[in-house]
Amino acid sequence: MTSSKRYIPSWTLPSYIFIPGVNPHPKKFGGHMEGLPDPVADQIDIHSPQDNKFFRYALDLYNHGYYWESHVYFEALWNAHGRTGSVADLLKGMIKLGAAGVKILIHQVEAAQGHHMRARELFEEVMKQEGEVFLGMNLRKLIKQIEMHNVSEVRVDWD
Repeated sequence: MTSSKRYIPSWTLPSYIFIPGVNPHPKKFGGHMEGLPDPVADQIDIHSPQDNKFFRYALDLYNHGYYWESHVYFEALWNAHGRTGSVADLLKGMIKLGAAGVKILIHQVEAAQGHHMRARELFEEVMKQEGEVFLGMNLRKLIKQIEMHNVSEVRVDWD
């Protein structure tokens, strides 16, 4: 299920993967993010996205199955980009992939597929505007993974 590759190994992964109804909500009492402020991210430089530590960490979280946690970082980046434009749309697609992952964890496959389809639409729009590879991510490859309906195995790799 998880990828062994890390994009920012110096940042530790949370002590557990949040699964609604199974373990504590990360922001509530006993959660692994209890008392921590929501992250605030800098914008991603489209010419060197790998330099953005939040982006790298969000990808690590997502690829290692920390779907809820990844959305927190993708959302901080999305907000940093003003929620509009190609970068924001790509990040919104990643937020949708994280939502789909959470739905898979709680066995709501149909809901997960809905989130994946919306992510696919966002990635297709970004690909029309920016090309097949954007922010170092191969959007065509991501879309193919989503179309295969193997919703629990969509992973993001930089080219």
